[in-house]
Amino acid sequence: MKKAKTAKKAKTTKPSRKAVAEKVTKRGSSVFVIGDGKAGHTLISASQLGEQLGVDPKRVRAWLRGSNGVGNDGKYTRYLIDIDSKDGRLLVKRAVANFS
Repeated sequence: MKKAKTAKKAKTTKPSRKAVAEKVTKRGSSVFVIGDGKAGHTLISASQLGEQLGVDPKRVRAWLRGSNGVGNDGKYTRYLIDIDSKDGRLLVKRAVANFS
């Protein structure tokens, strides 16, 4: 009687930490939610806020990253503002005052 050959498992290699970090950086950006961000609340982006204020969205994002905004110095960050929450309404009021 002959023994049946068993199939060998293919070796899998784990990607290096650097490769994983590069994929995450290239794939997407982080999201910074200002306010509660609960389900059913209205969320607007920094671009939408800029359009409503008649300001270039890049200026709005730069203001948000600065110390007068939220102070997040993250590059490639998406900002979502919950206008139904207290924090979101206060931020919109500060933006209106800043860009008026």
